[in-house]
Amino acid sequence: MRIDTQIRLAAAAALLGAVACSTSKQSESAGGVDSAAVQPATASAVAPAPGDSTPRAALATKSDSVLVVYKTPTCGCCKGWVSKMKEAGFAVEVHDLPDLTQIKKKAGVPEDLQACHTARIGGYVVEGHVPAADIRRLLAERPKVTGIGTPGMPVGSPGMEGAFKDRYDVMTFGGGKQTVFASH
Repeated sequence: MRIDTQIRLAAAAALLGAVACSTSKQSESAGGVDSAAVQPATASAVAPAPGDSTPRAALATKSDSVLVVYKTPTCGCCKGWVSKMKEAGFAVEVHDLPDLTQIKKKAGVPEDLQACHTARIGGYVVEGHVPAADIRRLLAERPKVTGIGTPGMPVGSPGMEGAFKDRYDVMTFGGGKQTVFASH
């Protein structure tokens, strides 16, 4: 990671108040995050998951190859989601911050789609417990959207495994418009 990015992230963390992982909307906080801190990073390539036949053409550039995740340090389900993304073959860069309000705001995540973590890959935002296959589809299809998100924390989604599974939608967002991208 470049030194100027590390400094920006450290400054952002110092400016923001601490919050725990929750499904409630996060309150606005003082301070801000430089928009460069929420841009995708570059690093190594994405390896295909075992048995995954999703086209890889959209994963050719370095900015497409790293899933940059912003989460709070105490969020267990966020750690679970990161583990699932690594198992699916994504290179993951994690940034633990005490508050994600400004990250979500700068990324353009609508309040009704906010979840416990925000990620960036290939110029897109990935909000919440989105399955790896949906991220691969997003990168392959390259729709004209800001990103995709799974609102809340549905049981049975990646990182939220349990005894049962909620039905949930992954939504696209951007330009004031939301559509269903995938249903699970």
